[in-house]
Amino acid sequence: MPENSSNLINKGFTLVEIIIVVIILGILAAVVLPSYTSQNERFTAGEGVQTLTTLLLSQKRYALENSDAYATALASLDVTIPASSYFTPSVSDASYPTKAASVARNTGAYTLSINDAGTISCVGAICASIKTWR
Repeated sequence: MPENSSNLINKGFTLVEIIIVVIILGILAAVVLPSYTSQNERFTAGEGVQTLTTLLLSQKRYALENSDAYATALASLDVTIPASSYFTPSVSDASYPTKAASVARNTGAYTLSINDAGTISCVGAICASIKTWR
């Protein structure tokens, strides 16, 4: 055998090196994945905020025409909310003026509501990590 043949046999990764790399990748995934999902949910919540703003403006127009009462059904409003795969919108005048409209996340994780003054509130476990509004 040539002198360099022993060098060829020892080339490669040991089991310990592979385990260390897998552990490092696992730690990186554990750090990055929650940040990614939180960022993705923030983006999704933006759609809910946009829908709420549209519903509030439509509710105010409805109230001007109906003795300051908000609509109790989406069909009564002068706006068509496109179907969303993320949120289910609803309106109710039961809590006027504290709540003009709300959208519930289809996963049940949280519900966004908007009041007569335009203040958006969130009810749910992940609200602190998705707040994208003022």
